[in-house]
Amino acid sequence: MKNRLKELRQLYQWSQSDLARELGVSRQAVNGFESGKFDPSLDMAFKITNLFNVAIEDVFIYEAKNSMQTLAERVKNFFGFEFGFERFTENAINAINFARNEATRSQNLLVEPEHLLAGLLADPTTTSARLLQANGCSMDIETNEHSFDSFLNPKFSPQSKFVLELALQVVRLRGKKSIGTEHLLWGLIRLVETGNTVVSDLLKRYEIDLEALNQQLAQMI
Repeated sequence: MKNRLKELRQLYQWSQSDLARELGVSRQAVNGFESGKFDPSLDMAFKITNLFNVAIEDVFIYEAKNSMQTLAERVKNFFGFEFGFERFTENAINAINFARNEATRSQNLLVEPEHLLAGLLADPTTTSARLLQANGCSMDIETNEHSFDSFLNPKFSPQSKFVLELALQVVRLRGKKSIGTEHLLWGLIRLVETGNTVVSDLLKRYEIDLEALNQQLAQMI
């Protein structure tokens, strides 16, 4: 049985010994699970999925689809968008993948706006990251080789869903073809204007010039 146990473990930055300790088994057992040398019992499979807060099929049933295809299907089902995520740019998808992984790593049940903000900063080459950095953001985001992979499926909080819906709306209104990281950032700033204190406090902490950022986004989107 193929599985994604190693990917999950690395996402949490755990060693095999760390995971073995959490599961109450030997390191050799974890190595055997990851390599496919032997399968865990059903009880152990559920213990693993409960530990990582994911569905059992997300760990032990692997379909050979790339991350963009998988995320497109999941978001299409979640939001009911008739075109799904295929109209999001690769950078925007990577930002949301990172947000999902960050939520899971911090053991949150939902993807919150602060996770989206981290996703928008994770790749310094993207439009959103450059805009945030140019307007004072000094927030450093740690990444690894699996940061932008998509194999977890935490749901979006109502506030995060609001951000994605706004990004979709502004793209439709402007007649654009794709939703980029700049549109996600625009939606996040609109959320701040509704009084979301968590994101507002984060932006203040990193001394981001919201007025200048707003002006630049308005010209860009």
